[in-house]
Amino acid sequence: MKIEKGKTAKKDLGIKAEDIGERSVLFTISKEVQDRDGDILRANGVDFTNYMKNPVFLSFHNSREFPLGKVKKFWVEGDEVKAIVYFPTVEELSTDPTQASEKAKLVDFTYHCYKTGMLNAVSVGFIPLEWTETKEGYDITKWELLEFSAVAVPANQDAIAQAVKSFGLDNSVVKDFLTTEKDGRRISGETRKVLDAIKSCGDEIEKCRNDLKKIVQTMNTLLSELDDVEDEVTDEEDEKTIDFDCISHEVEL
Repeated sequence: MKIEKGKTAKKDLGIKAEDIGERSVLFTISKEVQDRDGDILRANGVDFTNYMKNPVFLSFHNSREFPLGKVKKFWVEGDEVKAIVYFPTVEELSTDPTQASEKAKLVDFTYHCYKTGMLNAVSVGFIPLEWTETKEGYDITKWELLEFSAVAVPANQDAIAQAVKSFGLDNSVVKDFLTTEKDGRRISGETRKVLDAIKSCGDEIEKCRNDLKKIVQTMNTLLSELDDVEDEVTDEEDEKTIDFDCISHEVEL
C-alpha cells in the first residue's frame, strides 16, 4: 500500500470478536503489530471524531449499500482500538418478518457470522495524517478514521498465525508469509514454501475427494451386481420349489 498525503487508504485487520449480548459484538479492530503489507496503525493516533457523527458499519467499504450495523461505542484501550457494533434484528428492519428483504437477512447473517467466529476480520478506511516509512512498509502514527467495514480476509498476522502453525511451520516464517508482494519485490523463498505447502495440502484433499468418488462408484457397482446375484438365486429357488410341488402332486395321484 502506497501512502499519499490527503489520500484515503484502506486496510484489512484481523480482530477478536466477542458477542456481548443484545445483538452487540465487541470488536478489537486494530493492534500495534505489522499487518501483511508491513504497515502499523498506531492505536493512540486515531481520530474518530467525524466518524462518530454517522458511525455505521458497512459491508466491504460500500457506502452506497444499506449498512450492516451501527457503532454504539468507539474507544482506544492501550495498544488496541475497540468498538461495539449493534446489529438490528430482522423484526426491526421489516414490518413483516416473513417477507424480510435480502438486506435484512444479510444483517442477521453477518451478526451470526461474527458471533460464531466464522468471520474474524474487519477493514478500516482512513486518511493517514502522520507516518514514517520503514523497510517493511509504513508506521502510521496519526490517522483519521473514515469508515469501518465487514470483510472476510484478515491481514493482521495474529489472526492467522495459528493457521500457519498448523502446517508445521515455525514462528520465524509467519512474518515473512504475511508480507505480500509489493513495490516490485518478489515473494521470498520462505513465503513460497508456505504457499507450496498450502497448495500441496489442497492437492492432497482434492486427490482424496476424487479417490472417495471412485470408491463410492465401485461400491454402487458391487451393490448392483449383488442385487442381480440375489435375484438369480431367488429365481432358482422358485424353480426348485415349483419342481418339488409338481413331484408331490404326481405322488399323490
